[in-house]
Amino acid sequence: MKKQQIYDVIINALPVGFSMVDKKGIIVDFNPAAEEITGYLKEEVIGKSHLALLHGTAEREACPLFKYALLESKQTIAAETVITRKSGEPVSLSVTTAPLLNHKGVAVGGIELFRDITELKRLEQERKNILAMFAHDMKNPIIIAEGFLSRLLLGKSGPLTELQQTYLFIIRDELGGLLDLITSFLEFSRFEAKEYKPVPGPFNIETDIHKHIEAAKVEAEAKGVTLLFEFPEKMIPVITADAMMVDRVIRNLLGNALKHTPSGGTVTVRLLEREHDILVQVADTGVGIAAEHLPYLFGAFYRVDRDEEGSGLGLAIAKSIIDAHGGKIWVESTPGRGSTFSFTLPKH
Repeated sequence: MKKQQIYDVIINALPVGFSMVDKKGIIVDFNPAAEEITGYLKEEVIGKSHLALLHGTAEREACPLFKYALLESKQTIAAETVITRKSGEPVSLSVTTAPLLNHKGVAVGGIELFRDITELKRLEQERKNILAMFAHDMKNPIIIAEGFLSRLLLGKSGPLTELQQTYLFIIRDELGGLLDLITSFLEFSRFEAKEYKPVPGPFNIETDIHKHIEAAKVEAEAKGVTLLFEFPEKMIPVITADAMMVDRVIRNLLGNALKHTPSGGTVTVRLLEREHDILVQVADTGVGIAAEHLPYLFGAFYRVDRDEEGSGLGLAIAKSIIDAHGGKIWVESTPGRGSTFSFTLPKH
């Protein structure tokens, strides 16, 4: 069997869409799965512009095939994009692209494998909406229950025995913990749905960190943990950021560090000005985190210790906030020696 025949058999049998373009983005091959996904027949697309036909634009950055394979000569896996079917219906795709290089390493074209994930995206959005509504509907009864508990504890319905008071305090504390979990979940669901956007304004991050360290000193002293703040002699410039959002990130990282640092340990907050951004690090001398957990720490609901209290959403929310500001957040850790959580915020 000739090479061309083998090529045709493989391409036509692929269970995913296949498209090949030349260096100008003109479609030169199209398989049956691509026809089914896009609604276009092969003879209708050959010789046509991939961007104009499927994306309805001349903006190359809008298409993974152009952005990665043709412009950057690199491969990408499972990038998401949206195209328009022949019928005019938008279709969400998961796309894998690769450049076609000549003997000099210059891109002379590119290939794209894609599958329709429109239904998956719809179901995912429905799931998020249902969970968010469920959490919201749970929150109101808890608030009402807490209100009645407070009235009981204040003796509004008559005197209580010491045992009754003890039980009611336990119930109130448990309801408070449940309310915190639901509030965190609602906030995270809004970040996922892109409903929360930073409201940028002047933000003095050095002053903000000072405030958090002062507030945490009582807890640190009670636990026997040394709390340090390292900052440059030159005043860190005021940056543009959403103060409430970044404030939450700092509070979360500092709280986690104190929680996981045993008596006699140290928590150090470092603040550095770099050329294009501000770097914040929260380092502890706690138990550290095993390497297998590190890739998943910023995922929703992930907890290293299954018995650990909390929603598992704090770091996921922190990542969403930093991402929304155009910064980066990461962790480095050595078991038995401690962890360092770092994040950056652009200066401008």
